[in-house]
Amino acid sequence: MTLYESVLHNRKKLIDALEKKTICILIGNDIFPGNEDGTLPYRPGADIIWTTGIEQEETALLLFPHHPEPAMREILFLKQVDETFVKWHGKRLSREEAAIISGVKSIYHYHELHTVISACANYADSFTLNRIEHPRSVNTIETSTDKLNQWIIERYPLHRKNRLSPIIGQLRASKNPYELWCMGKACNISGLGFERILSYAEPGISGKQIMAELYHEYLQHDGNWAHYEPIVASGENTCILHYISNENILKDGELLLIDAAASYKHYNADLTRTIPVNGRYTPRQKQVYNAVLHIHKELKQTIRSGMMIKDVQTLCTELTIEQLCKLGLTTTAEIKSIGQAALMNRYAYHNFGHYLGLAVHDSGNIHQPIPENAVITIEPGIYIQDEHIGVRIENNVLVMTDVTLDLMKEIPIEAEEIEDLMSQA
Repeated sequence: MTLYESVLHNRKKLIDALEKKTICILIGNDIFPGNEDGTLPYRPGADIIWTTGIEQEETALLLFPHHPEPAMREILFLKQVDETFVKWHGKRLSREEAAIISGVKSIYHYHELHTVISACANYADSFTLNRIEHPRSVNTIETSTDKLNQWIIERYPLHRKNRLSPIIGQLRASKNPYELWCMGKACNISGLGFERILSYAEPGISGKQIMAELYHEYLQHDGNWAHYEPIVASGENTCILHYISNENILKDGELLLIDAAASYKHYNADLTRTIPVNGRYTPRQKQVYNAVLHIHKELKQTIRSGMMIKDVQTLCTELTIEQLCKLGLTTTAEIKSIGQAALMNRYAYHNFGHYLGLAVHDSGNIHQPIPENAVITIEPGIYIQDEHIGVRIENNVLVMTDVTLDLMKEIPIEAEEIEDLMSQA
């Protein structure tokens, strides 16, 4: 499946899920300011990529499947640029180029969006509006999408308003062949970066030097950073889930936890490995590592489409508590006294995984069954702050009805394999 076939497939899925006589509007991400006249790096909106394949700023898509005129049923809006813009920032897609990528034949300029909405509104009964609704989102910035939604609500108070996020979120959770190919590439590139680190990590270097080596490898294979801040933590910092300053200097005898991965054509991988800085785990480090690896393998063998995320998390909790007992970190009496939740909060304070795709914490309703062809991370961890031991092991898996396929099965994961590869450096 090509990108062109992918976006046609995705748009059809979305159109089939919309109610009749509704106008559905998606807008790409804004360019956000940095300092003074600078801006943050532009990242295309996931829903626009998923439905059109267009990666540039000031892009919108209007879907009105039941408009009486066929030319008004799918409309793409593009940024209009002049000669000065091109001199400073480069070309943007022409209408012809955008049509070849997206398969959308009716194309307007972005500034015409409001006018086209007004031309369509009389034929519609409702609007299906989009916005970021991820349960972990803390965004408080008013975006172009928010402003458009407010304009529609005020201008068309008699039209019903529907939420797009629950619809497109569940649709995006199930990946098509093109998306799986991109994610497989991202996983492979992530593995090449990790293997590079196995021959590079040693006492005395910094977390930022590890980052530089990873990024170097990703770029060699047309990859980029996955859409999250890389985590390179050693020693006591391995117990900090989001240690992103990466300023630690690696010391002999410590563990190094690397939660960093590549993206490919905007599709993300998410990889975590915990390795010994000097190339050899201590007996206690290996004991904890193998405990986490046991949990990881059990979850991977169990998870299937149709299961509920909460049920997988329940299994993860049971497996983790069992391993905490074997590690001598708790007892049956303590479990009865303070409960499993308190122990998990002390030693394993995050969930087993999440949906993965165009976003790292991708869309998908955790209160609905896992759909066929979803990609899920499996990333159990145990963190013993008193011992400065934090271990997390993460792979990405394709979840189907009868089997789960590990997209990172070629990346070293066994403790002995990691030690052997580090000894060859």
